[in-house]
Amino acid sequence: MARPKQQDARREELLRAARAVILTRGLNSTRVRDIADQAGVATGTVTYYFRELDELFDLVFAEAVERFCTAREHDTLTRANPREQLAALLRSGLPSGPDDELCCLLYEFSPQARQRASDAASRRELYGRQVDLYIRVLTAGQEEGRFRLQRPAAEIAANLVALEDAYGYHVIAQTFMTRQTAEQHLFGYAALATADSSLAP
Repeated sequence: MARPKQQDARREELLRAARAVILTRGLNSTRVRDIADQAGVATGTVTYYFRELDELFDLVFAEAVERFCTAREHDTLTRANPREQLAALLRSGLPSGPDDELCCLLYEFSPQARQRASDAASRRELYGRQVDLYIRVLTAGQEEGRFRLQRPAAEIAANLVALEDAYGYHVIAQTFMTRQTAEQHLFGYAALATADSSLAP
């Protein structure tokens, strides 16, 4: 029987393999055999550690949400003042480009929201942590006299997260919007919403 540390290492290996396959084949096309082949193990090894493939998918999504949110929080809150924090927050909410691995992974799960009820807690966490972070920065900026919020902080925060999601999709899908254009639009809305014309990409 494998020891706990060995089991943890194997589960992490399978988690990495699942991420790689999902990014390559897409969530709907990912099968146990694909993950086993990617990890270089038998299919029985995958099913030993994860009886249901959805259990592994849930972990992949939850881990991606945690990485994304933690990175944004750290990048934002280490800045000197609310204006710099807001600028950092606006930049970090968009994919770096069509090949942004973490954002691509998160977007793979987005169309499955109705079918994957097991992801609901992670979806709420992803949305809630981003909105809360915006509210924190916007409120601090208003209290310090740097921002004059034109709408309630919660409303501005929700709109900014929604814009990030929408623009980010088009950056990933390479439709009509580049990362640069998306960033300009985000900063433009934030400048209007905070009455801070100094906000710029």
